Amino acid sequence: MPESLVINLVSESTIPVQYLGGRHLNRLFLSFVSAVDAELSQALQTHKCQAFTLSPLQIASQPQPTSARNLKFLLPRQHLENTPFQYVHGSVPGGSHCWWRIALLDDALFEHISPRLKQAAARKPWYLGPARLHVTNFLPANIPEWTSHSSYQQLYEQASGSNRQVTFQLITPAVFRQDGQESPLPTRDAVFQSLRKCWNRYSGLVFAPDTITPIVATTFDLHTVAHNKTSFGCLGELTFQISDTADPLVIKRINALANFSRYCGIGCKTNLGLGMVRAKSYSS
Repeated sequence: MPESLVINLVSESTIPVQYLGGRHLNRLFLSFVSAVDAELSQALQTHKCQAFTLSPLQIASQPQPTSARNLKFLLPRQHLENTPFQYVHGSVPGGSHCWWRIALLDDALFEHISPRLKQAAARKPWYLGPARLHVTNFLPANIPEWTSHSSYQQLYEQASGSNRQVTFQLITPAVFRQDGQESPLPTRDAVFQSLRKCWNRYSGLVFAPDTITPIVATTFDLHTVAHNKTSFGCLGELTFQISDTADPLVIKRINALANFSRYCGIGCKTNLGLGMVRAKSYSS
């Protein structure tokens, strides 16, 4: 069952900007896992296929005159639904309330540790570089968009068999592997084949490579952005159209992949905060 969680945290001291990158956040997540299952944390470090995705750290509010031990902070719903997603920002001031979204994709790995993960994360302080963090709570899973859970079978059953238009809003820079190199260009194959492969790996419902054949890109409003000193990703909005001749079963599978993107993201390095998307499908 893919599951996404939002963790609320508060920083005791300033988090320097150089510790806000994906690799540092990846290590923080693995520390959370290690507190529950040290062997799993070690295995995830060498796991060939990424079984989880992470968001960048988000600032919900600036420092408050309250000691960390007394915090009962719960991120209001409007922060999740209406606040623009932050990708590039400077250092996080000490005392800031932050939130961080984690999505778990692999049932076999995470099914039994998810409840324990929440308990373990709240028991002690954590560190991003020199900054000490406290987990104040996890958002409940019934708040839409960034926190949710659904079985793979449900994702498939709920997918439309008639909507022929799929729009992706790229929330964090997306990067794609093409011919052995990284590229910011979101072609049909770059977007949907990565989704299909991830779906096949974890869902147990296998979609053939030619599932994506009826898809064509129609409109886009994209720009490139540097996500590190040497590599670029793309941000913006991208719409794909499914052919009028496509079978309803194929349309359903494509829409299931679009729905799955809320958990797995698109492209590569999604475990480092890249490729987060909102996806919507429409009739046309």
